[in-house]
Amino acid sequence: MRKSVFYGGLSGASLGLVGSATLSPNKESMAPNMAIWGSVGALVGATLGYLFFMDDPENRELPSMMPSGGSNRFRPEDLAPINKIESATITPTDSKKYKLESGPLPDHLKGKVQTPFIIEHEIPERVEHLENGKAITVEQHKAWEVDYE
Repeated sequence: MRKSVFYGGLSGASLGLVGSATLSPNKESMAPNMAIWGSVGALVGATLGYLFFMDDPENRELPSMMPSGGSNRFRPEDLAPINKIESATITPTDSKKYKLESGPLPDHLKGKVQTPFIIEHEIPERVEHLENGKAITVEQHKAWEVDYE
């Protein structure tokens, strides 16, 4: 608010000074014209800065995403615990299996160490419904699993 009024007054005063100096009929009346019209310009500019301050979308009060109830503090009871999410079994849309190559094993480890595989799953987008009537959208993503065969 202060910046809006200040810069509006400064702009109005500048326009009043320049306009009165340019349009003054003679040199004797230039200083009084600049004082009068500079003051009028500052007053009009500050008033316009005040009036248009609320119309600036960056300065409007936006609705809060915090839970209502007087307090803007986070309350854990507003969220459902993770273990209480009601969800169906997640079925990957696509899975790829990659064998991990390892270097040569010493003789005493051969046959004892299994070959690891990385399985990459493509998990589709889904909506998780919480107990409190809210829902969470989980975007499509990848998950990796390590398996030994």
